[in-house]
Amino acid sequence: MTFLAILGAIYAVAQVLLPCLPPVPLSSEVLTTEQYLGKWYFIGVASWDDEDIEGYKPLDNSVAELKKGENNTLIMSAALKQGDQCANMAWTYYIDPDLDPILTEGPANNIGVFLDGKWINCPSCLIVFKLHPSVGFLRVMLFSRDENTPADSVKNFQSKMECFFIIDRFIISPRTKEFCKLEGTA
Repeated sequence: MTFLAILGAIYAVAQVLLPCLPPVPLSSEVLTTEQYLGKWYFIGVASWDDEDIEGYKPLDNSVAELKKGENNTLIMSAALKQGDQCANMAWTYYIDPDLDPILTEGPANNIGVFLDGKWINCPSCLIVFKLHPSVGFLRVMLFSRDENTPADSVKNFQSKMECFFIIDRFIISPRTKEFCKLEGTA
């Protein structure tokens, strides 16, 4: 048994004993599989400060697509519905093999970490931690493969975030309007 396998077994036991302990982040090798690439629906965002998530308040819904880019990158494109307007945005996550599963995003080298939704008992969910060290804020975003995520998945997400005591601000998108079309997709 290798050292990493032993370390993984110890971590698995620790997760059972400490339910708030987050799972091991998903590596870029795992993120670039069919299980994670493709369409995701934005469900909500959490942070420790209202200001960090203020920009999500006018958002009714959002659909995103995660795809493998060129030169060791992952691209997340999204179509956001704000009021009756659609806005398309994209984020590029750079994969440094020496830092993987920690990815950097943008010129400010923001940090991105992707977690499996099984942590919140939602196998069809994806959790994205984004830390912006230059300005000191954190966003934790919840995505689902299904646009109608069960309420218990949202409650589990909120409960897990509150385990950290400082992540207690949430905005859950209402998803009352039709989703916008992602640019560049069918």
